[in-house]
Amino acid sequence: MIGRYRLVELLGEGGMGAVWRAHDERMRRDAALKQLKLPLSLGAGLRRQLVARMEREARSIGMLKHPGIVTVYDQFHDEDDLPWIVMELVRGRSLAAVISEDGPLDEVRAARIGAQIAAALAAAHQARIVHRDIKPANILLEDERVVVTDFGIAAVPGETALTASGALLGTPAYLAPEQVNDREATAASDMWALGATLYAAVEGRPAFTGGTLAALLLAISQGEPAPTQRAQRLAPILRDLLNRDPERRPTAEAAAAALTALATPPAATQPAAAASPATAPDLASLAPVVPFQQLSRRTFGVTMGAAALVLAVSAGYLLTHDQRAERPRGTPTSASAGPPSLGRPLNGHTGPVGAVAFSPDGRTLVTASDDQTVRLWDAATRTPLNPPLTGHSGAVGAVAFSPDGKTLATGGADEVGRLWDAVTRAPLGKPLTGHIDPVGAVAFSPDGKTLATGDDDGTAWLWNLGTRKHTEVPLVHTNGVNAVAFSPDGKTLASASTEVNLWDVAIRSPVYRPLKGESNAVGAVAFSPDGKTLATASYRAVQLWNTRTRKPTGDPLVRSGSVGAVAFSPDGKTLATASDDKTVRLWDVAAQRPLSPPLTGHTETVNALAFSPDGKTFASASNDHTVRLWDVAVVRQRAPA
Repeated sequence: MIGRYRLVELLGEGGMGAVWRAHDERMRRDAALKQLKLPLSLGAGLRRQLVARMEREARSIGMLKHPGIVTVYDQFHDEDDLPWIVMELVRGRSLAAVISEDGPLDEVRAARIGAQIAAALAAAHQARIVHRDIKPANILLEDERVVVTDFGIAAVPGETALTASGALLGTPAYLAPEQVNDREATAASDMWALGATLYAAVEGRPAFTGGTLAALLLAISQGEPAPTQRAQRLAPILRDLLNRDPERRPTAEAAAAALTALATPPAATQPAAAASPATAPDLASLAPVVPFQQLSRRTFGVTMGAAALVLAVSAGYLLTHDQRAERPRGTPTSASAGPPSLGRPLNGHTGPVGAVAFSPDGRTLVTASDDQTVRLWDAATRTPLNPPLTGHSGAVGAVAFSPDGKTLATGGADEVGRLWDAVTRAPLGKPLTGHIDPVGAVAFSPDGKTLATGDDDGTAWLWNLGTRKHTEVPLVHTNGVNAVAFSPDGKTLASASTEVNLWDVAIRSPVYRPLKGESNAVGAVAFSPDGKTLATASYRAVQLWNTRTRKPTGDPLVRSGSVGAVAFSPDGKTLATASDDKTVRLWDVAAQRPLSPPLTGHTETVNALAFSPDGKTFASASNDHTVRLWDVAVVRQRAPA
């Protein structure tokens, strides 16, 4: 019992929160209780911010009265002085679960859902509240009713900002270009997110993808959504909602009207495939968008429970910095291209390749892709070992071999980790569940008994592979976890978020204060084989750290672009880095200088790197759907004088 509420069933749980189905003994009705859970090791300042954020969420929803917005009944504090929110119990799945489990929606159903979301947003916008995290996971479907939830990072008039300057709030795939470019989120930003949500509902995939977070943000800021294949009658509305110019997007009222008009099946005499764009109302001619410029800006985000991933990325710098202004330190001035890779690239995936790893014996290469598959390759012949591994219902962004090479771990956008028999390629047991956002990082401990996973909700879990259960208390970050790596002795885990945390694996507590470099968003980490050095890759720099002193070793190797991958050679003498400039670089670790001109061949951002166990070869994976293998000896022969 919590006061007058009897907890009946745990509906969902994240790193710092949980949602329960409960029974109100006084009112004799069921309710949903959202609980804030904070680890004892959390600092007092961050603890106050998280508590204030949850209290703010209750107030923001309580201001709104609309059938499409979840109703708040009450709020109270427990004996630990942590807040709980009492809400109506919505008996239905999230839109994200429906897409994942049932597949893409037909256009009529998507239009009906979209119309109700837009109507709910119209009510919020009229109250000058901007949701700032509309996405399929925050939309609940209860029969024909559609309910918008999770106002945890909403901008509310009259409320004090809880965040610090420079942060970017929301979930990456649903951020509007203005949010990526470090501008204030407005009502028009919610409309972009609505468009991205409906796109995912109809197409079954995000409108924008990228093998790394930086590549995704760049695609949103400067690119166009992938062409629709299923959406036809909805295509004009999606186009208008996903207009990069906020002033040209429809208001919530206009979108609701347009989507309502399309929420009936097309006439039998006019198949949907032949529908003209003129079928949909011209949203540009409807009510103009009036951004709420007067709203105060929240600029420091925290991730809580089922709340949104909060990104503290210097996106304005990332997306506007002239990369010609600075070259990596010591980069040769020669314009000559790097040596060709070994043979033709590995082709087989139909989407960006976001992860790559060699087996411990070096005979097998594994690759993972946005196409929801994992492929194994004969490293010597570079031929696929069919069939590919299928089972994830979303993009697969992480892979790792166990130290004995018998087990393969994968992490996907479907919020689960999976274990596979590396020989038979059969799944080993049920998926590892517990994360509430995409699992983008996996790593085995050196003894093979523990698996670390990290996800976008800001938590890292340690799993006992004997029991398949994770630790009771997760390793908590304030933002999404992009990478995890065990030290060679297995005593320390490094996890990358807006900063890098080093954890004592035995007691699951921070070893020291977080490592903070020149950038506030780290996408990759790697320990040297002797464990004395840690390499971090961020959206501005590659930095080497002394793991004993936790201090930088020299200046950053790279000072421009977005570096999304790092890997040490088995002898620890060479470091490989990969960037959104489509190149790979090899560095002499001791001298901290490049070993050759940049290696070219990929036509898109390079997302992942891996050395073979003998150190003679390394692999690079890219958004161009390919993986390339490189001869390290040939590369070193081209080292500049």
